[in-house]
Amino acid sequence: MRAALGQLDMVWEDKEASMIRAEKMIGEAARAGADVIIFPEMSFTGFSMNLDRIGEPAEQSFTVEKMGTLARKYQIAIGFGWAALPNSGETKGTNRFTLVDQQGDRVTEYIKIHPFSFGGEADRFQRGEQIVSVPFLGRNISLFICYDLRFPELFQIAAEQSDIIFVIANWPGIRSSHWQTLLRARAIETQSYLVGVNCFGSRDGDSYSGDSMAVDSIGNILGMISGREGVLICDLDDRAWNLRKKFATRLDRQEDLYRDYFRGKRRAAETAWRLR
Repeated sequence: MRAALGQLDMVWEDKEASMIRAEKMIGEAARAGADVIIFPEMSFTGFSMNLDRIGEPAEQSFTVEKMGTLARKYQIAIGFGWAALPNSGETKGTNRFTLVDQQGDRVTEYIKIHPFSFGGEADRFQRGEQIVSVPFLGRNISLFICYDLRFPELFQIAAEQSDIIFVIANWPGIRSSHWQTLLRARAIETQSYLVGVNCFGSRDGDSYSGDSMAVDSIGNILGMISGREGVLICDLDDRAWNLRKKFATRLDRQEDLYRDYFRGKRRAAETAWRLR
């Protein structure tokens, strides 16, 4: 799979202006022979909590429709992030990562499981309930968003089926070392290819250095782009499955023990709460 990492300097809360920039990157990726281009979290608005301004109906999304049109025009799959408005009867929206194929059809969609409570996201966005793993271009892939990267359990579950994991983010430059370290750690732990796509620029008081990268299944950085907007092309081979067979760390996982431990902790916490 030839993947393009679209490190976009999006225009704050302005989808149309951001999409003009994105289309140029889509065209560049298509000319380079990429099968798919991936853009950052909340790709065309920035990490905004202003749902009234950036939110879209979940089933009638302008962004999904526009990316489908561009996918057909340039004959390339596109992965992108956007914010969905609350469903009927709900008060919080959802932070989504959608993938469309070369025909513009929706392949899959992931809802962020861990909204970033430190940044106020959990106040406006509800958490997702499902880990997404699907066949794509002859491989199995999983999708995650930003803060999810700090929770390794998700990645272990995803890697049971997938050998490529895409993570899109708006990860501030002040914590760039965390971003780079965690991407490599998740790749090494799961013996998977990790593709992390971050944004670049300054928006709403935060600065982003990018540092989008692809990491192979033993933790080697295949390519990284930092300090600028741009497109990085990386080829992802299929050696992860062979590595897993040869160096089968997954067989040594003690999942029953882990499960019992966490259940025990939860029961203890519930008992302590009742006794207060």
